[in-house]
Amino acid sequence: MAYLKLDSEIPTKGKGSKLSAKMLRFVDEYLVDLNGTQAVLRVPYKTDNPNRLATELLRHPLVMREIDKRTEKRRERMELKADYLVNKLIEIMESEETKTSDVLRAIELAGKSIALWKERQEISGPDGAAIEMEQRIKEDVSDFTSRLSRLAEQSGAGGVVKLPKPGSTS
Repeated sequence: MAYLKLDSEIPTKGKGSKLSAKMLRFVDEYLVDLNGTQAVLRVPYKTDNPNRLATELLRHPLVMREIDKRTEKRRERMELKADYLVNKLIEIMESEETKTSDVLRAIELAGKSIALWKERQEISGPDGAAIEMEQRIKEDVSDFTSRLSRLAEQSGAGGVVKLPKPGSTS
């Protein structure tokens, strides 16, 4: 492998001007799961330290350039597919031959694709305030105290002393 410094100029001829077959295979394998170490192992490179080799390969300017080029192509393909799907949904919505349920489903999917509505449920108290947990905590404390009292009575130690409420003077 031709070692190049990170900011060095890439040679146009000779060693280091092109990616080797193994480096191209590394890029292929890396793009499967974006895991450099696993890509080194799958190629397979002969190395005692696949982590180090993966780091070196991922810092290599030609490898970086190839990964960037391929991810950009992948991104363009994904955008084209998304545009196609949204256009198809619009066709379904505007078609007079489709059933109402199909049109509603197309509208739902189109709305989700542009994040018009989200698939999540938020739980809040009145006027969007936080849910009061005070009553639940009081019930839990009371239940805990009564269980402790029963355990103390069973062991013959007597009842559990109740503590005063916080903020009270008694």
